[in-house]
Amino acid sequence: PMIRMAEELDLIADLDLAITEQAVARMQSDLACKLAVNVSGRTITNSEFIAAALAMIARSKTPLKGRLLFKTPESAQIDTLGAADRHIQALREAGCVICLDDFGAGATSLSYLQQLTLDIVKIDGAYIRDLQHGGRESTFIRHLVGMCSELKVKTLAEMVETAQVEDAVRRAGVDFAQGWLYGAAAETPQKPPARASTP
Repeated sequence: PMIRMAEELDLIADLDLAITEQAVARMQSDLACKLAVNVSGRTITNSEFIAAALAMIARSKTPLKGRLLFKTPESAQIDTLGAADRHIQALREAGCVICLDDFGAGATSLSYLQQLTLDIVKIDGAYIRDLQHGGRESTFIRHLVGMCSELKVKTLAEMVETAQVEDAVRRAGVDFAQGWLYGAAAETPQKPPARASTP
């Protein structure tokens, strides 16, 4: 509700910037910390937000390269993909990682993948939940992973909640996974518990 209200009041870029400031402050106090910041589709096309974020990164007393990730949802409407891509490239040049979130949840997935230069595509959990059963989800994920690999874009599966789903994700060739299997959400960043590696 707060996010929707901020969008309706045209305050979403200010909210996203405030969250970015908190993330940067946290990473400055913990050099091992890596954080992802969700930004709206409207924010990623906002020149003032990009300028402020870049200035914040430049002022940082500790290196942020590879530690600060921005996620923008594929399900949100980005009005101007050209402007969004220019902003994304500016953030990437500053050392940020860019992730397209909720891939497959909207009707413009391929258009976004075609026109935005990204680091990671996060696959919507609706496809991941049933991946272990094979069928259409499995076919879709395999082809998506192959396409992203050719584009040099990493893939991330969300909603990995069981070892069976993790195994299916691994067999599909997905690069990264997140979900309750690795730990529940927490108010402060916590190091995940050690897990036995599997071949």
